[in-house]
This record gives sequence, structure tokens and C-alpha cells, in this order.
Amino acid sequence: MYDYQFVRVPITYRSGQIESASYQEVTAQHAREGWRLVQILIENPAAVAAEYVLIFERPIQQP
Repeated sequence: MYDYQFVRVPITYRSGQIESASYQEVTAQHAREGWRLVQILIENPAAVAAEYVLIFERPIQQP
């Protein structure tokens, strides 16, 4: 069985390009905590996306 975590990350733009540092930092931090990135999605796509939803999973620790 797996535990899932959904993390919203604001999308930041610099010179018209998406700044990847924001979601890379979140992904690296979760990886250090034992989470695995499953998917990145944009929940409500619009002309300009405002945030990503990062989906992480990790095995549930059995007692």
C-alpha cells in the first residue's frame, strides 16, 4: 500500500519562461523524505497556468 501527498506549487515566470526552480526544490525535498514523484499536473488549465499539482507517493510503513 502507498501513501499519497498532493502539493500545490505556484508557477513563476521569468522573461516569459516557466521558472523550474520552484518545483525542482519541492521535488528534491520530498525525495529526501522518501517520497517519489508520480505526476505533475495543471488542475484547471487556463490561458496562463497559475500552479502545478505535484503528486508524490511512498510505501506505507508497517508497524
